[in-house]
Amino acid sequence: MNNAPDLYGVGIGIAVVVFVVYLALIAFMLWITYLIIRAAVTSGIMRASERGAFRSMGAPQYPAPPSMGAGPGHPEPGQPGGPRGSGGSSYPG
Repeated sequence: MNNAPDLYGVGIGIAVVVFVVYLALIAFMLWITYLIIRAAVTSGIMRASERGAFRSMGAPQYPAPPSMGAGPGHPEPGQPGGPRGSGGSSYPG
């Protein structure tokens, strides 16, 4: 009596069960990681709101954009003191 062909299905079944358990463990680890990160973010938001970081959430306060033209202390190119101007050397510093 040779039962070897009947046992091949058992090996494949065990392999499928092991693979499903492996995937379940990975899913469980990802879920635990998600819960830890969610708790940390919630805690951070609660701490920030306790410190008053969200007091002015109505309208964002942005600084004024930088000017594109030459301003005080930044002469136009070709002017005395500017790049390659007659007021100084062409090398910075």
